Amino acid sequence: MTAPGPAVDALTARFVAALGRRAAMAELMAVASLGGAPQLADTPPDLPVLAHLDEAVARVADEVDPQLARAVGLLGSRAAWTRTASYAAGEALFAGYAHASLRGDEDLVLGLVLLGPEVLYRAHHHPAEEYYLPLGAIRWDHGEGWVDEPAGELIHHAPWQPHAMATGERPALLAYLWFDEVDVPSVFVEP
Repeated sequence: MTAPGPAVDALTARFVAALGRRAAMAELMAVASLGGAPQLADTPPDLPVLAHLDEAVARVADEVDPQLARAVGLLGSRAAWTRTASYAAGEALFAGYAHASLRGDEDLVLGLVLLGPEVLYRAHHHPAEEYYLPLGAIRWDHGEGWVDEPAGELIHHAPWQPHAMATGERPALLAYLWFDEVDVPSVFVEP
């Protein structure tokens, strides 16, 4: 797999399969119709967390499957990675994470999140409905306490549902889908 289009299609197909198992029919139909060229960069930005991309992709091969690892490795190396600007003020997270939209429109976005090792992405929320497909096992707090979530299992967050993530010694990649209010960024939940 050398072209980004088929790589995005492979990642989209994973979401379609996972949503089908969940019987999330409206979301399944929206994702199945998602098309267009991948949103990629000529050169990736210089973000500290990108030093962990290769190790995170290796986890995808170990914990999910090698074919998906090749797809997300290609996409990750060409993605237009960025960070949520409001996270910059006094947050250790800012150096340890990045996200990239790969394909989407005004109602639906498919993308990747990269978290470095020993990163706490503290409780946050947003108006978009969200599905995550973790490509490496990490810890989550979905608003009810911390739990270990395996790689490859679909995770759902309703609009405005607080959630947090934490990595251990290894970095992790996560694929995500955002529905509806995709232009409104996440904000931290105040304790």
